[in-house]
Amino acid sequence: MNETIGESQEVQKLLEKIFSSRAQTRVVQHFLDRPKEFFNLSRIAKETGLAHSTIHRVMQPLVDLGLIKEIKVGQQIRLFILETEDHKTKILADFYSQIKPYLES
Repeated sequence: MNETIGESQEVQKLLEKIFSSRAQTRVVQHFLDRPKEFFNLSRIAKETGLAHSTIHRVMQPLVDLGLIKEIKVGQQIRLFILETEDHKTKILADFYSQIKPYLES
């Protein structure tokens, strides 16, 4: 039983990290809607309607969690893509695909 409580607490912490802000939630949704596309910070900002500084702030926690993969191109260009092989991302993508019809209605 202690393992179940421990696992439940870990899941709760993970969910709090992923959905810690509306901006971060919007960015996660953006990537889940386009799982095979690469984005730079400016494109994410433009397509989500969020400020570039906000995107810059919310991306690192998502990279640290393993949900988003960061690819450095040169010294200043960074591209981001959904980390589709990560177990947490797979669970989140499955959940999102099931709940998305309810979000659209």
